[in-house]
Amino acid sequence: SYEGTLGEILSVLVVAEWSYQSWGEKVLPITNRDDFLTYEWVDLHSGDYFRDVVSYLRGLLDKEGTLIDDEGKEKCKAAFL
Repeated sequence: SYEGTLGEILSVLVVAEWSYQSWGEKVLPITNRDDFLTYEWVDLHSGDYFRDVVSYLRGLLDKEGTLIDDEGKEKCKAAFL
């Protein structure tokens, strides 16, 4: 990224990846394995490994939240929304 703080970047990344994980896990049982592209995307965004990735990103964001001032938190909120 050319602009933005680590907190802002994590704010957007956590929302995206956590949303992908929620959707991927929900549709995994009904995803057609013969549809390669769809199945690969769903498989990538579900399961223990990806859950750990999302948890790691959430932890980074939580830690970053303790290190930034109120103005930084407002920027993160704006990036999130």
